[in-house]
Amino acid sequence: MRRLAVFAVAASLLGTLSAPARAAGDCPDGDWFCDPAPVPEQPPGPAPAPAPAGPRHLPPREPPPPPWIPPPPGYYDDGEVHIDVPPVEPMRHRRRRGFREWGLNLHAVIGLMGNDSNMSSNAGMSGMGGALRFRPIPHIAIEGALEFLWGTDYNGFQRSEQGLLFNGLFFANPRSAVQLYGIAGFGFGWAQLDSGLQSNGMPVLRDEHYQYFGSQLGIGVEGRITRHFAIGADLIGFLRWRTDRHAAQNPEFIDPATGRTTNTSGGGLLRLGATFYW
Repeated sequence: MRRLAVFAVAASLLGTLSAPARAAGDCPDGDWFCDPAPVPEQPPGPAPAPAPAGPRHLPPREPPPPPWIPPPPGYYDDGEVHIDVPPVEPMRHRRRRGFREWGLNLHAVIGLMGNDSNMSSNAGMSGMGGALRFRPIPHIAIEGALEFLWGTDYNGFQRSEQGLLFNGLFFANPRSAVQLYGIAGFGFGWAQLDSGLQSNGMPVLRDEHYQYFGSQLGIGVEGRITRHFAIGADLIGFLRWRTDRHAAQNPEFIDPATGRTTNTSGGGLLRLGATFYW
C-alpha cells in the first residue's frame, strides 16, 4: 500500500511537469504525452462594420421650377419679347399762348383837396367807382374807369361829380404776388351843384353844371390773393381845366384878396378796392 501511494504521487508530479513542457514546445515529436492540447474557443468579437459603398453615378437633381409670374402686357413666351407700343404721332409745335388778362375792378374813392384858408371847413367828397382792365402783356395794362363822388366842394357847395378816366398801368414786378405799378392817363369830368347856396347860407348865382378835361399821374400796389382775385390801392393826383361854355364868364375859383380867377383845379383820389381777373 505504501508503494502504491508513492507511485501515485510520482505520476501526478510527472503529469504536472509535462503540461508546462508542452506549453513551451519542448516535447519531442512522437511522444505520447505531447499530443496537441485542445485550442480554447474564443468569444466572438464585434461584428465588422459594413464596407462603405462606392460612389454611385446618379443623374443630378433638377432644381424646382420658379414660381409663376404673370408676364407684362405685350409679352409672348416664344423666346422673344414683344412689346405693343402704340404709334406715336409726330410732335407738333404748340403755339405759345400769349399773355392776356381781363379784370373788373370795384373800389371806394376818397377825394383829397388842398388845405387853404378860403376852403370850406366841412369840405370833403367821397364815393365809389369801377374799372375795366385789359392786360395784354405782364408789364402793361389799359384801364377805363368810372368814378362817382358827392359831398361838399372847395367853395362849400353841395355837389355830385362823375369822372371818366383812361389810364395806362405799368407794372414793375408782374411775376410777384405783391405788384407795384405806376398810373398815367387823361380823363373827363362832369359836376352838378345841388343848390346855389354857399355853406354860410348866402345865395350865390353860379352855373350849376361844369365840364372838365385833365390828366392824372399816380402809383399803386396790388396783392394777388389767388390767380383770379386781387386787392389793391392806388393814389392818383390830377390837374384839370373847365371846358364848358360858361367857364370864361363864370370862373369857378375867385381869390377874394386879389380878385384873381381861375378855372384850373387840382386834387387827388385815393382808391381802395378789389379786382376780379379772368
